[in-house]
Amino acid sequence: MRKDLFATIGLLLIAVFYYATATTFPESTLDEPGVPGPSGLPTVLAAVLATIAITLGVRALGTAPSGGGKSEKEAEAPWPRALGMLGIGALYIPAAAFLGYLIALFLLLVAVALYEGKKPDWRPFVIAGCGALFFWFIFAFILGVRPPEGMLFQMLGVNPPELVLFDSISALVGR
Repeated sequence: MRKDLFATIGLLLIAVFYYATATTFPESTLDEPGVPGPSGLPTVLAAVLATIAITLGVRALGTAPSGGGKSEKEAEAPWPRALGMLGIGALYIPAAAFLGYLIALFLLLVAVALYEGKKPDWRPFVIAGCGALFFWFIFAFILGVRPPEGMLFQMLGVNPPELVLFDSISALVGR
């Protein structure tokens, strides 16, 4: 419980700092009324972080401390396991540059599921595929950001899957 309260305080301080920094961004002369400017997304992220921190703090205050201190210690991930997750995340960056966003994100999601002990049946692969497509769709169509397409496909001289999907969906939607 005590760690959750310290985490709440730390997250709230980070959210306040993030919001304070976001409010210092200069306004552009190209800004349109009603359209979020450069501080819009950081402000929303600061609000989400503050909401998570408050939820964590309320949950920590609402739960009664357990009798044995051993159960809280067992719930923590050991350092090597956490470093393994960090390694998977770090490998994602060169994988995205080489393989492209869709394939690298698919591999990241599969690797995390298998690393966390999920049996290698069809479920992690289907969930990873759907997750990769979902996040690609958010970046490509909702946020308007084209994710990295990868150097491998340029070297092979073929269109990357991101480009094929983007063009196909754009043709269907009429963009």
